[in-house]
Amino acid sequence: MHATQAQLLGVMPLKLKSAFDPNPQPSALVSQQVEQADVALTLSARLQQDICTAANTSELTVFAGDTISWTCHAQQAHLVIPDTQLSAEQKRALWQQIWSEQS
Repeated sequence: MHATQAQLLGVMPLKLKSAFDPNPQPSALVSQQVEQADVALTLSARLQQDICTAANTSELTVFAGDTISWTCHAQQAHLVIPDTQLSAEQKRALWQQIWSEQS
């Protein structure tokens, strides 16, 4: 159901899992963002542990970049963030991307 139809009928459209998403994010674009971000960052041990636990990964690589992006393949995760100190809005965006990757 299209979002406009759902709004007219007063129902909330369901979000499909990423495997069924009609507009998936191309993996080439994601890998390109990781390749462009060549400056490695170091997070606090606690934050890195929390992210690895939430994403069910064993290895996390963090890079500096303009936008927040997250990829995870075979227990290895790549995170691109603007800085090691994130604002509340940036933290929400980060956790939302991790959560949507898990769905």
